[in-house]
Amino acid sequence: MKGKKSKFKIGKLLYNDRFVMLFSVILAFGIWINVSMTSQETRSLTVTDIPITMPELGNDLKFFGIEGQTAEVRISGNSLVVASVTSSDMYITASDTSEITEPGTYTVNLVPKKGSIKNDYNFDSTVRPSSIEVYVDRYAEKEINITDKIDVSSVGENNYAATTTLAKQTVTVKGAESIVNSIAEADAEYRFTEPITETQTVEANIVLRDAAGEKIPLDNITVDTTTVSATVPILEIQTVDIVPNIINAPDSFVYDSSFIKIEPSSIRIAVPKDVTDEISYISTADIDISKINPMNNKINVDLVIPSGIRNLNQITSADVTFDSGQLATKELTLKSFNVINESENRKTTVSTKSIDITIVGLKSQIDTLTASKVTALVDMSTKVSFSGYGSVPLKVNINSKYQTCWVYGNYEVDVNVEDTSKNSNTSP
Repeated sequence: MKGKKSKFKIGKLLYNDRFVMLFSVILAFGIWINVSMTSQETRSLTVTDIPITMPELGNDLKFFGIEGQTAEVRISGNSLVVASVTSSDMYITASDTSEITEPGTYTVNLVPKKGSIKNDYNFDSTVRPSSIEVYVDRYAEKEINITDKIDVSSVGENNYAATTTLAKQTVTVKGAESIVNSIAEADAEYRFTEPITETQTVEANIVLRDAAGEKIPLDNITVDTTTVSATVPILEIQTVDIVPNIINAPDSFVYDSSFIKIEPSSIRIAVPKDVTDEISYISTADIDISKINPMNNKINVDLVIPSGIRNLNQITSADVTFDSGQLATKELTLKSFNVINESENRKTTVSTKSIDITIVGLKSQIDTLTASKVTALVDMSTKVSFSGYGSVPLKVNINSKYQTCWVYGNYEVDVNVEDTSKNSNTSP
């Protein structure tokens, strides 16, 4: 039995969305073609904002400054075709570049070119402008350090402008080689018009300059940034005393400015406002008082300027003088020694029976100072695992009544250190 043939019905296609859409497009295109071919009406139109593009050059040469330039031209043709033409359907270019063989500035004539399938029209006029001046060079790029040129000459009466901090240290310049190579510096420039009393952060303009200091325009080059964030720290000016930092003195020693003179005695500094209350003086570097006596009583010592503090006087050292007219010396013999910081399982015996030391101090105190007012300490903290015979530095403390006396020189005593752990492990 033969199968029953299905009948094709055109009416069913009218209910097919895809067929209807395709048919509509074909029909519309056909109508447009027919009207275009049969229509004899012509029309003229001026097309504006046509991008100017340039051809490739030899010898690694490039056009600069063309980006964004446009021109216009008048066209004519079938009214329907002309009406649909836009600036993106054509471009403007140089008519001839054969004479451009080296860097320089040239005047080139411009011609219009069709650039799409819409080409059924004519150019009715020359391009406006008919020619342009172009710059030709090779491409180059360079990284340049930013120079701080922030004008902070006007600050508050008791303020000081510290070194400006730039958020970016370099700029990258790209473009025409001759211009890039002429750049000598990139300056961060900003001028405060009013006195400033607080730390300020501003956006400074970056200005390119040549070796003669002349400003370089940004024509034919690009810079990765034209501004930079600049912070100007404003410090508070103070005058503070210079204080000697004395080491190797007895615990009882107290600094007395009546016989220890410092020149200069004070210094002008600029301090961040958040630490103003923390800075009440400037210290010298270490002064070893054990080397000071009436004959060796003067020392020049560096100043210790904390980080973030600006030394306005540019003073880097001070003369510290111990008034020899007020000082005297006395020889004392010590016969008693106290062992301190002895390690576990260690027994220390001082072999030295007596030692002579020299004491320096104000005459008024030296006169009444005796050996009974002095304590000799044998500090074993540096001999933790030591056993046997050796020498140990002697530390001398003086009675707290004698606050302006100290020991001149360094002394050692002989000791015998016994390891008691070995004795405890020995069988009877």
